[in-house]
Amino acid sequence: MDIITWEPKDTEEVLSRFEKWEYPQGIEVINEWDDLSSCRHIVVYDAKNSEAYLAATFPWRDICYFDSFPVMESNACVKCLADIWNQMPV
Repeated sequence: MDIITWEPKDTEEVLSRFEKWEYPQGIEVINEWDDLSSCRHIVVYDAKNSEAYLAATFPWRDICYFDSFPVMESNACVKCLADIWNQMPV
């Protein structure tokens, strides 16, 4: 998940670029939201690899800031943690 922010003075440029933007191969967007109170866009996606992530963020680094958080659905996380816990030496 990325929280993308930009300076208010750059809003017009960000919107212009975003209208033409296509996510690169290897990025599957799950959903996107716009913060109605500030210059912020939230994207939840599945990145197939680091190269796809770089291709998706690099073109924007001159105008946007990216805060990236690895996330997973809660039910899947609980199952994964249970599997990890069961494999840990006691």
